[in-house]
Amino acid sequence: MYCHSNIADRPLSSIKNSAISRFSQTEDGATAVEFALVALPFLSLLAVILQTTLMVWATCNLDDALQRAGRTIYTGQFQTANTGQTDASTLLSKIKTAMCGTSTSRVATVFDCNTLKLSVALSNSFANGTVPTPLDTKTGDWTKGFGTNYACAQPGAIVVFTAAVKYRVAFSFLYAGLPGFSDGARLLQSTAVFRTEPYDTSSGQGC
Repeated sequence: MYCHSNIADRPLSSIKNSAISRFSQTEDGATAVEFALVALPFLSLLAVILQTTLMVWATCNLDDALQRAGRTIYTGQFQTANTGQTDASTLLSKIKTAMCGTSTSRVATVFDCNTLKLSVALSNSFANGTVPTPLDTKTGDWTKGFGTNYACAQPGAIVVFTAAVKYRVAFSFLYAGLPGFSDGARLLQSTAVFRTEPYDTSSGQGC
């Protein structure tokens, strides 16, 4: 058998030029390279959209829970049911239970109830009502004292009811520049300001 190749008969320069020409004209792998260039920004944008959607959902869920618990204060039901109780931590814990349920009967929430902190304050007018600041941006932690204040609302009192939670995110670097906790978690906050109804205190119940 005889095999003949014309490669040996061709000049070296011709072979080199031919190889360079084929390399410059080939498009093998171009699609993969182009995809790699656009994949990272596209996936980052997709992650931001998905994560922001979940945060908005969690915030709406927190709003609903706050409104549900706040209504018991608005009507005086909570104050009446806890007549004689003055310990702030106990009362805040009961409001938290109204929002999240008990350890054996949890209310389904999108936010983490274990990080929930509450504040119930009074104001002498709607104009002068001050919403507390749960996050200390200097330390990246909860503001000292937040989550310990409970003021019992008499009939007709103006209440500033605030709830805040730490919301852990998977891509905290996407929110660089926005205030958050030092561990990368974001702050979700909801506040309701209302005047309580003139609920009945004639029997000595209430504050």
